[in-house]
Amino acid sequence: MRRPRTPTSCRDRPSVASSCGHEPPGRRPVLLHPTLRNSPMSRLLSSLLLAATLTASACAQSTAPNVVADGLGFPEGTILVDQTLYFVDYQASTVNKLAAGGYAVVARLPGCGANGLAAANGTLWVACYDGGVVEKLALDGARLGTIRHAGGEGFSRPNDLVANRRGDLYFTASGDRPGQGKVFLARAGGDVAEEVASGLDNANGIALSPDEQLLYVGESDTDSILRYRIAASGSLNPPEVFARLDALAPATSRGRHTPDGVRIGADGSMYIALFNGGGYWVLDARGTLLKSVDVPGDHHSNLAVSVSVTGKPEIYVTSVSGSSGRIYRLPR
Repeated sequence: MRRPRTPTSCRDRPSVASSCGHEPPGRRPVLLHPTLRNSPMSRLLSSLLLAATLTASACAQSTAPNVVADGLGFPEGTILVDQTLYFVDYQASTVNKLAAGGYAVVARLPGCGANGLAAANGTLWVACYDGGVVEKLALDGARLGTIRHAGGEGFSRPNDLVANRRGDLYFTASGDRPGQGKVFLARAGGDVAEEVASGLDNANGIALSPDEQLLYVGESDTDSILRYRIAASGSLNPPEVFARLDALAPATSRGRHTPDGVRIGADGSMYIALFNGGGYWVLDARGTLLKSVDVPGDHHSNLAVSVSVTGKPEIYVTSVSGSSGRIYRLPR
């Protein structure tokens, strides 16, 4: 995720796991008028806040991670292709994959600002955050073409992508200002994308449910995950709020959590990289917070869910501190 903007309030959307009646992201969870600070209501709210904090602390986990890639600028777009981890480095604008002793550069894309990655049927798609296009590559890095806007203009900050089994590609474009985020659909085999959702505040991570009937989109500026039901045509029905992160757990010393990359496990569990939250969260299919995992680093932009060759579930998480980026592997 690039350059978080000033948070905006949650829009009038139906809610699944939480409502839009909480304070806008970036504020403390409870702010009381001076006349209420010593009232019975004040004491009740304080008790509720303490209970929520203790619950969140109880499910927090800290596991010693292994560094699998180091010396990166800003790693992003982690995906697994036949159990090989591919990822991009926004700062270097490269597509990479894990290799013996580190990683190998698959493709260099000057001017792209490679920020997101998806794969299906032997094709890689790269979200060019700076270039305003989506590049198509073979797994060996050979250029296959470019996906462009059906209206002829460029996309405003392409951010993240996900492909279904048929090869249809959904991707987010963050936009330059609040309310300008969008979701696009490029149909399998095509090189033109159509707009299927708009009006988002910093559209970011994107993921499909295991049955590919639901599309999830992270809206970073409202600390929310939105959920869209996918019509038979591939278009999206109006969104509902699947989860408000600031309602699931209080903000930390880093500020709001800021959902970035989103992944869905085979059981429907959701994994959310927290750009400002210290690691990642796991939610169940109903939007309940199952656990919070701390990962070293200042920011965490993306993750990938895997099953290792030994059959043990693993997760890869990107991490950035200053101008230095890493990818960690942890048991899931």
